[in-house]
Amino acid sequence: MSATRTPRIVCLDEPTYLTGGFLRQLSALGAVRVHYDRPGQREAVRRLATADVALVEWTRLSADLLRAVRDTAGSGGVRHISTLLSATDQIDLGATRELGISVSHCPDYSVSAVAEYVIACVGTLSRQILPASRAGAAGVAHRYPPFLGGDLRGSVLGLVGTGRIGRAVARRADALGMRVLGSNREGRAVPGVEVVGLEELARRSDVLSVQVPSNESTRELLSEELIGLLRPGCVVVSVSRAQTFAMHALADRHRAGELGGIALDDAPAELVPTLSAQPNTLLTPGIAWYSRDSRQDNLTEVLANVSGFLKGEPVNVVR
Repeated sequence: MSATRTPRIVCLDEPTYLTGGFLRQLSALGAVRVHYDRPGQREAVRRLATADVALVEWTRLSADLLRAVRDTAGSGGVRHISTLLSATDQIDLGATRELGISVSHCPDYSVSAVAEYVIACVGTLSRQILPASRAGAAGVAHRYPPFLGGDLRGSVLGLVGTGRIGRAVARRADALGMRVLGSNREGRAVPGVEVVGLEELARRSDVLSVQVPSNESTRELLSEELIGLLRPGCVVVSVSRAQTFAMHALADRHRAGELGGIALDDAPAELVPTLSAQPNTLLTPGIAWYSRDSRQDNLTEVLANVSGFLKGEPVNVVR
């Protein structure tokens, strides 16, 4: 990219949330084009071939697509991709490294929102609030026995994943008097968390909270065997992608009444009827991150990523 040419910045695909203030600040960094649709591969290639920086939310950037951009643009085309997400599984990072395209993500914007979602789900499921609410709406009054819940104080929370979100959940759980266990691949120490292996975590947890990135190393991390180790009445909350679980095994245990409840922010469509038929189930459409503050923090992080790249001082770069 020439030092004298105005950088070309493209918002590739139907952004969930943009503000006038954000677009003004982005326009101060370069010539901005915003697209409010989700392009097919040919159109995505065209847009990326005529940009220096791309903001991406929905489009899967495969190796074939990225190589087609290079074939179309030659030595030009996109040099930096800033995903509006914390996850990067929609981008072929091997191909971006091969082609010399840097990638940044947004790791911090939704930490508080997601941690609060987890705690809200834990309380809702542990206290049987969903079935009790349905009974109340049906006119049932002062009927206690079916809705006996468990206290969070003194119960054991098991964290699968102790990164930014896991640690934020741990702090909130500690404030509620929960004992916190955690598991991570490196076995690294985490303040306020007893770090154990996955099998021990499954056996000891009253509540299991899953917050790991989506990649090949976490595919079916919660295997059928591990799901079989969960203690009766365990509450399961996940803000990870559905592929993190042997989902049929989880659904089978829930359908058999062996779990205290489940909350999934990503559930496979084919299992939604089975899961939602159970009385203590929360299924949400990927909204764990979606709060007013989180949306604004997301835009702030994106601006920092784009500005850092253009200044030669990159931040939040994915290696």
